[in-house]
Amino acid sequence: MWSTDARPRGVRPGARPGRRLRAFTLLEVLVAMAVLAIALVTLYEGFISTVRINTTTRGLWKAMLYANNELARIERSPPLPVSIQQGDFPPTDPMAGYSWRREVADEQPFPNVTVRKVLLELTWQVAGTPQSYRAQLYVQP
Repeated sequence: MWSTDARPRGVRPGARPGRRLRAFTLLEVLVAMAVLAIALVTLYEGFISTVRINTTTRGLWKAMLYANNELARIERSPPLPVSIQQGDFPPTDPMAGYSWRREVADEQPFPNVTVRKVLLELTWQVAGTPQSYRAQLYVQP
């Protein structure tokens, strides 16, 4: 027979016999917090990478759309003279923060065949890193 003072280990005083305390140990709590911290750091790094990629991609898409529109306009207009021009977009322009360079040159891909090459290069900065996009078009001189 059990005496009233002889309780099995883990039983609260005043608890019904056969019920044990259910609680986490300090070690279990520390391990759970370490796993949570690793998971949160991984999620944070993934989020930051996604933001950087989104910013870079947005700038590239903007440059691609501008270059495509500009080259289509050049293709519909009278031929440009051979030249090199460059500049920056004004602060009020939607392309503010970008620089452009347009090079127009004659090329001979085959004997007795001359084409005019229009090279358009856009450059900009993303978080201090220079980015650029180049597009070219061949038209009749």
